[in-house]
Amino acid sequence: MADLTLDPPRSHTGRRSLTLGAVGHLVNDAYTAFLPAMLPMFHLQLGLDEATLAGLVAVFALSASLPGPFLGRLSDRYGEAVVTAASVLFSAILLSLLALTPSVTLLFALVAFAGFGSAAIHPAGSMLVRRGASRPELAVAIFASGGMLGYAVGPSLLAIARSYFEEMLPLALMLPGAVAAAAILALAPRQEEPTSQTPVAARRIDWEIVWGPVGVITLAAALAFLPFTTVLNGLPLFLIERHGLSETHPAIAGTLGTFSLAAAAGGIGVGFLATRLPRNWLLATILTASVPAFLGLLWMSPETGGFVFMLSAAGALSYAASPILVVAAQDLAPRAGATASGMVFGLGSSLAGLMYFGIGTLQSYLGTGISLSVSFVAPLLSAALSFAVLSRPSPAQAATLTETLCACAAASGTGIVICTPACTLSCDGVSRNA
Repeated sequence: MADLTLDPPRSHTGRRSLTLGAVGHLVNDAYTAFLPAMLPMFHLQLGLDEATLAGLVAVFALSASLPGPFLGRLSDRYGEAVVTAASVLFSAILLSLLALTPSVTLLFALVAFAGFGSAAIHPAGSMLVRRGASRPELAVAIFASGGMLGYAVGPSLLAIARSYFEEMLPLALMLPGAVAAAAILALAPRQEEPTSQTPVAARRIDWEIVWGPVGVITLAAALAFLPFTTVLNGLPLFLIERHGLSETHPAIAGTLGTFSLAAAAGGIGVGFLATRLPRNWLLATILTASVPAFLGLLWMSPETGGFVFMLSAAGALSYAASPILVVAAQDLAPRAGATASGMVFGLGSSLAGLMYFGIGTLQSYLGTGISLSVSFVAPLLSAALSFAVLSRPSPAQAATLTETLCACAAASGTGIVICTPACTLSCDGVSRNA
């Protein structure tokens, strides 16, 4: 009796799915980086002030995160490769049109709809890369790191395109996305036909997922993402206030660059460890260890080696929790894995943004240092929540005696015999170890 698991045999998928998913995320996020790179142009050519530009960024952030769980249903129903390719093409077309410098009304409309591409690719792509992967946490970590690399190179690609293409700039910018989308559709391994139950399960949100363990994992992800959001948005202001740095000081840009690179490396590193260590203890250790690293940033000068070390450690430990949380959510909802991924990536990021809004409000009353400290201890609560969920008995451990005996009988083919650890039972698409 064949096992029905979330991850099919690696010989049929594996590296190709991982490569296509990571490249798709890289290309998609390169387009999302066009928006911040074009803000000065909107300021000069459209006369938008700082508040309007901030509102433009906020609209894109919301559209790129909140719809994630709902768009994840598309992947559960139509397949990861189709949705991943469509997401890349969608982002390429709409974000390339920003180069036309549209009217303010059209600009906000384009940004609002363009975010759907990013919202859809996170759940779909994270499921695509783990198809057949023997190390799902590592696969998701590589997928996430591809996005960070794309976000880093996007502004440079935009600048190069502006130098060589003027009148045809939007079409030239769309071309890489169209090629990437076509490659994903053409080269992605064929997925087995879904069972008759799969489309039914994907037609609507299963609210037991939202309010059950996946919901708790999403809240834990939001608390884990909060220090990451705080560093990118609040730490530069703290360094300017506490150490008297100018806005153009090299330490400001160096801080953000070092933190982002360390975050990408940390996610991949934990992907290797996740197959060798218990998931619950590894996640709790990572989140707990990140707290002193983050707090240390508030007491060191940004021009010292100790600050760079703490910054690198904080970046690596903060983002390292992401692949474990995403894979845990997928495993807790095996028939709606993309929806669960969308909750962690999308809803988790949105909740972290809302929490940071509260941190920003505290700054006016308690000061920047104390407010950032509140944010930096949030991973402790995240560790407690995720440890409680991941320490519960898995479906395999919760199998009843009857299920165990039936599993062994089916595996042996000769009736109820002495069982081996490899004996499995498939129930509703979930592989249970008997």
